[in-house]
Amino acid sequence: MLRMVSGFGLGCLLVVAVGCGQGNDGFAYQPVSGTVTVDGEPAAGLTVAFVPQGTALNSGRPSSAVTDETGRYEAKTLDGKQGAAIGEHLVSISSEKMDQETRQIVEPETIPSRYNKQSTLRFTVPAEGTDAANFELTTKKR
Repeated sequence: MLRMVSGFGLGCLLVVAVGCGQGNDGFAYQPVSGTVTVDGEPAAGLTVAFVPQGTALNSGRPSSAVTDETGRYEAKTLDGKQGAAIGEHLVSISSEKMDQETRQIVEPETIPSRYNKQSTLRFTVPAEGTDAANFELTTKKR
């Protein structure tokens, strides 16, 4: 069976996981959830990745989630910690799926690169967490 994940999200999470190891990392995480729409419609199956700004050693671990059929997601770290590190994040939203074993792309990217490989999305996770980390994407050029 193929295990599919976003290439960008997996790459960020794996780099940090290898560098940080297991256990308590000393950073504060708060629940983060929201919805993603594309051209006004709920977007299912997208990977939403939150990457803390700064180095992994001073800002916390990345978090990610996959949107459900209503476009909702709830972020978690690679080790299963609920939420995302408090503070500013670069956000990447991707539809690309990769087979982890072969590293081959099995579903090509359909979301514009300004939301993933060249992301300009930012989100600040507040100290109390949020259920309103919503992203309204458009496929039309701005």
